[in-house]
Amino acid sequence: TYENLDRGVKSTLILRHPEIPAAFRLEATVYPQESAYEYVVYITNDGQENTAIFSDLAFEIEFVGDKPLISGIKGDAGGQNYTPYEHDLSKRARYSDRSTSGRPSHGTFPYYNLSYGNGGTFIAIGWPGNWAARFDYSKSKKVTTVKASQNILRTYLEPNETIRTPLLGLVDYKGLTPDQQTNAWRHYFINDVLRELDGETYPVYTGVSQGCTGNYTSRLLQILKCYKDAGVSPELLWLDAGWYFGANGESVSWPQTGSMDMDTNRFPDRMADIGKFCKDNDMRMMIWFEPESIRLDKKAFLAGQEGFKEEWFLPKAMEGSWLEGYIMNLTDPECVEWVFQKICKVIDDAGATGFRSDFNCDPAGSWASNDLKNPGRKGMTENLYVQGYLSLWDKIIERYPGIYMDSCASGGGRNDLESMKRGVPLHYTDWFDGNHEDYNMKGRMTQALFAWFPYFKNESYQISLYKLRMNYAPFCLLKLPSALNKDNDWALMRQAYAEYDTIRDYFYGDFYPLTEWTSNSNRWDARMFFVPEEGEGYAFIACQQNASSKTNTIKLKGLDPDKQYTLKDFDGLVDLTADGKTLMEQGITVTVPEQPYAVIVLIKEVK
Repeated sequence: TYENLDRGVKSTLILRHPEIPAAFRLEATVYPQESAYEYVVYITNDGQENTAIFSDLAFEIEFVGDKPLISGIKGDAGGQNYTPYEHDLSKRARYSDRSTSGRPSHGTFPYYNLSYGNGGTFIAIGWPGNWAARFDYSKSKKVTTVKASQNILRTYLEPNETIRTPLLGLVDYKGLTPDQQTNAWRHYFINDVLRELDGETYPVYTGVSQGCTGNYTSRLLQILKCYKDAGVSPELLWLDAGWYFGANGESVSWPQTGSMDMDTNRFPDRMADIGKFCKDNDMRMMIWFEPESIRLDKKAFLAGQEGFKEEWFLPKAMEGSWLEGYIMNLTDPECVEWVFQKICKVIDDAGATGFRSDFNCDPAGSWASNDLKNPGRKGMTENLYVQGYLSLWDKIIERYPGIYMDSCASGGGRNDLESMKRGVPLHYTDWFDGNHEDYNMKGRMTQALFAWFPYFKNESYQISLYKLRMNYAPFCLLKLPSALNKDNDWALMRQAYAEYDTIRDYFYGDFYPLTEWTSNSNRWDARMFFVPEEGEGYAFIACQQNASSKTNTIKLKGLDPDKQYTLKDFDGLVDLTADGKTLMEQGITVTVPEQPYAVIVLIKEVK
């Protein structure tokens, strides 16, 4: 069968193997404008007896061309923190990668750019669990063979059971420069991966955030009123952990979680008054959940949670650590429905329009322990769990079609392609939770991430003009350490919001790094967003604290060499008109008044 999509075609092919017996359903989606295509396979036992054993279930694809090179970035955490890398398969003919923690983008990053011959292919593995990728190059045949799969799956299927493969996404390109390759991938991500909300691409937002531990309705309303009275208009309120009761109806703080019952001692309105304030002031309201984890006393939890079954506890995860706890058994559709109803109750009571999902444990050990109950079915708990997790998100989206969704797992731990089809990777790392002022690291991470994720969040903790500008991103938490402080510099906040409003429409444009990525601290960071259809964009240029000079020359990219452009920054440091050829070959020279310092240069075609 075939289904026409807005930007492509989805085809479904079902083949039945009578000897296994099983039905194989291939879903293939093609997006011609981006030369992109996606595959996923579902296998269902449609017989009356158990199937034969499935093992080594993987996609295997051959790419023809010499000089194959893999490039990408490492995942969050594990000391990697989105560090770029390259692997030359002509020199070392094998490269393998795998996630074994159950969180697919911690330490590893399931996205690759494989260049070969005069072109290449971006490869993305959509699997919110343990995955494996392997690249093998045959020099004599000039063929690179790529295998991608769930890391371990060796199981039979009982009647009516279904397993599935990861979602495999691919984007082909020919004859493109490295910057053009990056933008080919970004076009696919923006157009075909990001969900539309109310018919529009994911909205670019400013916002403010508050943790809920120790907070209460009247105080949160007072904080919001401070922003409004100061003439600052954030577009999203992010309410984080700590709004719920514990197992015995007591107030608790994270990492205790699991009940998903609103703490009505502190929020007697169940946050409805906060939701009304947000609605009246054109703000989204996003609430944090950790819906898969239970870090509460098991006996008390069972006594206090109507309808919850003891078999919905999977074995403990991360035993012996401060994050030890049980995992909800999302392999069971009834458990998924119970979790779904809990989430809906909170969203409906509060009038929330955003759902933030966190997952602060490595589930692989719990999945493996549960597999031991059924010998001969390795990886089956994981496979069914992943299907349950994705169905939970799909149920939420179906009920609230315009809901804003954030995928988090101790930072950027669950940002695979399947998750990115449903939500955005706002909190891409926990690094800054404990290192608020590490702007050296923020510059490095942001520079690397923009090439792969067009949408994420940056957040200000302490404010200065440099720090605020360093945090401009598609979702920008421009907030004060405490809105209730009588000495706040509201004028500076208003300036930052006005600057952001000037550049916000450029984040979905083409992206160009203007400086090489480096971990050295004595550097300048520069990048550029440009919308060629409009002839407009901006360059972000930052002189970091340890840079050896306050002056640097930066060459722009992506301009028409024959057209004239005006360049002006917000501080009067740059004011010139020149043709694109000059700006790209000779560049612009910027001298900053102090270190560190960040400059925003607006670029507009003369028409």
